[in-house]
Amino acid sequence: MKSKRFMLVAVIFVVLLAGWYVSIKKASGAETVKKQNELVEEADALAAKELYVRAIPLYEEALVYTTDSNTEIEDKLLASYLVYGQSSSYISIIETRAANGTASEEEYLTAAQLYLDSGSLEDAMAILKTGMAQLDSDAIEELYEKNRYGYTIRLTSYEDITPTSGNSLMPAYDGEKWGYVDSSGRVSIGFLYDAATPFNSSGLAVVSYEGAYYVITSGGARYGVDETGVTDVFAVTENYVLAQADGYYSYYNYDFECVAKNYQYDAITANACGVAAVQKDGEWGIITDSGAAVVDFVLEDVAVNSLGAVYSDDAAMVKLDGLWYLIDTEGNKIIETGYADAKAPESDGYIAVADESGMWGFIDRQGNLVIEYQYLDACSFSEHLAAVQVGTDWGYISEKNELVIDQFLEDAMPFHNGIAQAKFVDGEGLLTLKYFEE
Repeated sequence: MKSKRFMLVAVIFVVLLAGWYVSIKKASGAETVKKQNELVEEADALAAKELYVRAIPLYEEALVYTTDSNTEIEDKLLASYLVYGQSSSYISIIETRAANGTASEEEYLTAAQLYLDSGSLEDAMAILKTGMAQLDSDAIEELYEKNRYGYTIRLTSYEDITPTSGNSLMPAYDGEKWGYVDSSGRVSIGFLYDAATPFNSSGLAVVSYEGAYYVITSGGARYGVDETGVTDVFAVTENYVLAQADGYYSYYNYDFECVAKNYQYDAITANACGVAAVQKDGEWGIITDSGAAVVDFVLEDVAVNSLGAVYSDDAAMVKLDGLWYLIDTEGNKIIETGYADAKAPESDGYIAVADESGMWGFIDRQGNLVIEYQYLDACSFSEHLAAVQVGTDWGYISEKNELVIDQFLEDAMPFHNGIAQAKFVDGEGLLTLKYFEE
């Protein structure tokens, strides 16, 4: 009997304890709301008088408490940050909201503009890209496109600058000799040479000096010398010098010793994507890096890009039976449509093709005509831009076919690593994108 009474008392005690705990929690929650409301009311009054220097700390303190009103209070704090000019504090909150997927269109636009106003182009573009991924917003995309193609111009005194993939050391011609310039157009290796190739990824290039060919390092030091009598050098690949001797091109080592005597060609291109194009008896074929045949010598021509290769992103343009076709690295047609003329792929972007009238447009990798035939000449897209000729002048269009770099150039090359070589009225120069997206 005593045991039952004890159990009853215990149950009553637990119930009372639970009720007390709930009451305390309710009281505590009410106290939190009360304290937060007091802070917000005081901050609102100060903000109404534009006393933001005092209102902002109160909003911030109010957000220490967690209630259903936090989002509304945070909005008030954001508005105060903007008016008071605390851009970094505003951006910090928007970055958090963006990461959580809760930022609004207006907040993305405002944060991006604040970044732009402070000169932080990379940060502005990053938050706009996040906004485009989360929202279907024309305004966000428009601001992104507006700032995506900003560029600077550096005029030089050179007559020619050769494109390279990295553009850190570019062969340049001053009217008499060749040398090397950096991405700003400054001389890196003096103008001493009668000919010069771009450097390979190992930092080696070939130059002609006083009648002899040399392999040099990126510092200008001699690494190898020709004692075999090559008569021309086309390029330096990752492992070989592509040189000519006795009227034929083949593969040579850095001491100009032929390492592929069984592979002699009338013409040769740089290797890319594991393959290269070679010509024999007026016909072209495709071979692998090891020399194995991919396409027999049945091609009438191949399109060579600005880097001296026919392939980019595993595709090339070749001529067969009077038309140009897009093929893969195994020689298969990617699309069955043939074109009257075509340019080589420069990247994984749209490819320039021409119709029977000689006007140029662009196709994607599936063969869809994405930009109508309308230009007198064009280069394939690279880094989201393509050089096009309208009248006598050249400019650059975006993938939306909008002219984003005005047509004031006498000639223009594709962009690589954010830099393009261009010919101005006053000579050769460099266009450098302010925002470079790989």
